[in-house]
Amino acid sequence: MRPATEDTEDHALRITLTSIGCKLNAYETEALAWTLQQQGHRLVEPHAEADVCVVNTCTVTSAGDADSRKAIRRARRRNPGATVVVTGCYAQHDAAAVTAAGADLVVGNADKARLPEILQAYRAGRLGPPPPTLPPPRTSRFLELSGALIGGRTRGSLQIQDGCDARCTYCAVPAVRGPGVSRNAAEIVDQARRMVDAGYHELALTGVNIGSYGHDRQQPQALIELLCRLETIEGLERIRLSSLEPAFLSDLLIDYAARSSRLCRHFHVPLQSGDEMILKRMGRHYTRTFYAERIQQLAAAVPDCAIGADVMVGFPGETEARFQRTFDLLAELPLTYLHVFAYSRRPGTPAARMPDHPSQAAKKARSRALIEWGQARRHAFHQHHLGATLDVLLEDRADAGTGLQTGLSDNYIKVLVSAPGMANRIVPVRITAANGASTRGILVE
Repeated sequence: MRPATEDTEDHALRITLTSIGCKLNAYETEALAWTLQQQGHRLVEPHAEADVCVVNTCTVTSAGDADSRKAIRRARRRNPGATVVVTGCYAQHDAAAVTAAGADLVVGNADKARLPEILQAYRAGRLGPPPPTLPPPRTSRFLELSGALIGGRTRGSLQIQDGCDARCTYCAVPAVRGPGVSRNAAEIVDQARRMVDAGYHELALTGVNIGSYGHDRQQPQALIELLCRLETIEGLERIRLSSLEPAFLSDLLIDYAARSSRLCRHFHVPLQSGDEMILKRMGRHYTRTFYAERIQQLAAAVPDCAIGADVMVGFPGETEARFQRTFDLLAELPLTYLHVFAYSRRPGTPAARMPDHPSQAAKKARSRALIEWGQARRHAFHQHHLGATLDVLLEDRADAGTGLQTGLSDNYIKVLVSAPGMANRIVPVRITAANGASTRGILVE
């Protein structure tokens, strides 16, 4: 796509946005959408005719790379005359590959918040073709979502940090997101207030490694202090945490969670492996005993909380016996669901050079076993709440299978209920039926 001439740079554009990968990418894509709307541009569906197609990419696995390339090619095929803008982690990792897939403009992670102005400069002919590589990123400006998108006024996301310093041996994220950077607390609180004013009742704090919030500023208790400030916002009824690394699940944070009336009883604490040798090879700086103690203490302090974990199968050196140690540890813990991933070789990471990679067949079998285990745990957690009354935040959409309205409890239970005209409200619902994927309930008068 040839850049537009100077006289078109300020015209309203039809823009599609596609997000691949994690919840942080989803937040950033929503924030870009909000910013572009504020500038007068019109957002259209990905299949619609557009002047600009933005793709926010992922590189956490090889599947993320492939999905990103497919999305870029699809955008180019559907709108051959559009400007295709590619950003995100795969763009940061391999700018040449995304250009080959069809990108006209490549925006690195460090410049993602400047994407609208960079796009304007490109369409005015003030920028040349994408470079083959991008400089190492370091976030200095965070994307803001200060209002509500159409249809997005129930649960919102709020970024509090970016980057990671953990250097796990399998992970490319530090290379494509840069070092850990904490967002200014006053900026976070101001954005939270504006989002609540726009109609959000629940905000989920997101980032690459949110437990490290404040540590780059030598403020180890900054996350708890931020949570306390957010709790003072009138109208913010729920605060949800995204993934917390085990080392940051401190006694103080657990005590805070036990006392808070607004922090959701939902915690996601990655495990990755339950075998000591594999944890060391992964560069995970904790033991299986430490992880178990943290999870058990959390479950005891916060009754009926949902606790999930990431588990990776097929890491180099993982034998059947070492995988069984992971399975045995899971059986001892009060986890309520799992996210299961097969190890994906990431070029440039230490793990990619390690010997003894398990076969694809072994990865599939181990993944299947853990997925089934996780499904059973989620089903048991739902069954445990039969007859209980939960406060449910109703969404403005219906379940495709039943036509019932969907909602979410603070402890991460999906609830289907007949509640016409009550979207974006927190209501008491008595659970009357449960399965592995969701529950059903009736409104309590």
